[in-house]
Amino acid sequence: MNTSTGGGKPLRGPTNPSPSWAEYLGTSGLVRVAVLAALLGWIYWDHILRLVKYWQEPDWSHGFLIVPFCLWVVHSKRAELFSSGNRGSLWGAGLMLFSTTAYVWAISAKIGYPQPLSIITMIAGVVLLMCGWRTLWLTLFPIGFLALGMPPPERLYRAFTQPLQQFAAFVSAIVLNMFPGAEVERSGVNISYWVKGGEQGMFAVAGACSGMRSLMAFVALGLMTAYFTPRPMWQRLVMTVAVVPVALFCNVLRVIGSGAFQMYGHKDLAEGTPHALLGMFTFALGFAIYMGILWVLDHVYVDGPGEPGGGHK
Repeated sequence: MNTSTGGGKPLRGPTNPSPSWAEYLGTSGLVRVAVLAALLGWIYWDHILRLVKYWQEPDWSHGFLIVPFCLWVVHSKRAELFSSGNRGSLWGAGLMLFSTTAYVWAISAKIGYPQPLSIITMIAGVVLLMCGWRTLWLTLFPIGFLALGMPPPERLYRAFTQPLQQFAAFVSAIVLNMFPGAEVERSGVNISYWVKGGEQGMFAVAGACSGMRSLMAFVALGLMTAYFTPRPMWQRLVMTVAVVPVALFCNVLRVIGSGAFQMYGHKDLAEGTPHALLGMFTFALGFAIYMGILWVLDHVYVDGPGEPGGGHK
């Protein structure tokens, strides 16, 4: 029976909340999950410890947020997951066999990067085997998102870091040369400066300041936001691509700020805690710019006449 207020608006009845994981899985389900998690942990224990060690480095500190975020995404989809059924597929066993083969081959060939990556395909195989294609599709994003917490091979990492260093040094040298009384020259990632009646010296754009740290964090942020925001696909693509120039812009500002402090006799502000605070400020600035891009997308997009809420925003 529907009831309504005096204004003719129906009153909503109580909604049935989704059951908890314990209620849905039951004792036997919880035991199976615990056993599977223990087996995966035992097989990949060395790599888990290695990843934790990587995440203690500044460039990969966002890795500690990856796993909790992925678990939260799965939890947020529990209503769909509970209604998807648990008809497993034997294709999952094939994917698990492939993951095991790739893992053993990578160990025998002494190739490091495929070893932790096989964790992702192994998890996907377990989900497919136990729960089926529908559940795998619903959890594909959080499973794949785990890759952002796995550092690439050192060779590939340097291949990305060095161009970022060069770019930051190039742009920073141009901008710093415009400062009052300053003459700046760049040689690779080294920037030499001379200030009329003041300081002279040189500083280098280090690998830690290359922007890789902010770039990886922004990529993770962009993918998270694009995934959870109900927008047209083209806007999600814009949001994903925009993280790269925003991160590079903020990193260049950080290098310019550190260089300016050194040029004008405030070297104490270009190292230690002040330098770290400057990095936090530029990251916050980048986040604000990214939110500004989202605001523009919200106000530029025009609904089509056949879409819900048709009209202009």
